[in-house]
Amino acid sequence: MRQHRYLLIITVVGLLFSDTSAADVTFEPGVGLGLEYTDNARLSPKTTEEDLITVAYVGGRVFENDGPLKYNADVLFNKNNYVNDTFEDQRYFNLNARADWDMIRNRFRWFLSDKFSQLPILSSNGNTPSNIQDSNVFTFGANIQLLKSARQSFSLMPTYNQYYFEVLKTDSKQYSLAANWNYQVTRLTNMGFNLSAREINYTETDLLGRSIEDTTFTSLGLTFNGQRARSIFSGSLGATNVQRDNGDETTGFSGFLSWLADLSSRSNVEALLSTDLTDAGSVAFSDGGVDVQVTADVIRNAIASLSYLRNDASLHTRIFARYHKLTYSESPLDRDIISFGVNARYPLTQLLSSSAYLTYSRIDEVDQVRIDKNYTVGSNLRYRFSRKLQGLVDLKYRTKESTRALQNYDETSIFVSLTYGFGDVRRPSRTGGF
Repeated sequence: MRQHRYLLIITVVGLLFSDTSAADVTFEPGVGLGLEYTDNARLSPKTTEEDLITVAYVGGRVFENDGPLKYNADVLFNKNNYVNDTFEDQRYFNLNARADWDMIRNRFRWFLSDKFSQLPILSSNGNTPSNIQDSNVFTFGANIQLLKSARQSFSLMPTYNQYYFEVLKTDSKQYSLAANWNYQVTRLTNMGFNLSAREINYTETDLLGRSIEDTTFTSLGLTFNGQRARSIFSGSLGATNVQRDNGDETTGFSGFLSWLADLSSRSNVEALLSTDLTDAGSVAFSDGGVDVQVTADVIRNAIASLSYLRNDASLHTRIFARYHKLTYSESPLDRDIISFGVNARYPLTQLLSSSAYLTYSRIDEVDQVRIDKNYTVGSNLRYRFSRKLQGLVDLKYRTKESTRALQNYDETSIFVSLTYGFGDVRRPSRTGGF
């Protein structure tokens, strides 16, 4: 895509003006092979089809963390071959790149990022190759410090975003400007104000040449953050006004509160409460499209989450619970999502480690009178043959119980892979484990 060329050009220009040497740049290549057996490749409720899927992977990472120019780019390419032809061969390209350039130290900073990945077309349906689309978000902007003293700062942040979805007709260009004022109340506590405006121009048109109405979001909020002996917190309280070109207008509360606390030297807990009025496309990229159906609607996006992490001498455990409520302005897609999961990792030897995972989600689509329950349970073994060569064996069972009978399925799969260097062999139609 065109923005990928922009990313390369700007990175090269930044390198020319950077005083770091080429020796500071790190490049890590990676290659791999994978093989998966599944007893239900199409995730069908009745007529199941077995298949053997071979995966070839090549990728790499380049990064620079010193000097005025810092960047990190991960490039992954996976080719999936279905031996029994349940699906055509699939090729998946993934890019996750970011560059930050301090043109004037502590005064003027450019930032640029590009994320190319795969998202579901219909988020409620089975995650098969026929329900996956290439998607991309490109971001370019600047952070301009207009005032910076010992106790206060004021900055402006103009940003340009471009969203691309291969199938869904919701591509857009977004222009935003944010003004941030921050004041240090005490040594460990800050308060401030944030004022931002964002305009979304939808670029897709229908057969009659009509396009989706442009939307403008304007937000004002009181911000705060701080830390204590064993915890840190941040938050915002404010309101967002939404205006569309067709005259529709609405205003609502927006804000968030996050809290991270160390319970002991080996465990911590993290909590988040947030709600805002926004567009579905940006939310889909932030959570991988698992919960959100991408439309041109304005959505009320409300989240409450809690996670617990413990790292003992041998056992590493993560437990999470999440409530996600989505309210759409026009489409009958309102939904409540409850999910939780457990992941435990245990090193058996210095080179061999094992892990087990369990996840559950319940999606209640209120307007569609539909309830989906998803269960995934699995375990894997990972062996490190050398510093760069590692192997993986993953056994997984997943099932879906839906009030829409055609969406029910059960599947058992086993996956083995061998990877050398950077990255890992992955398949976008999978979640959890590998």
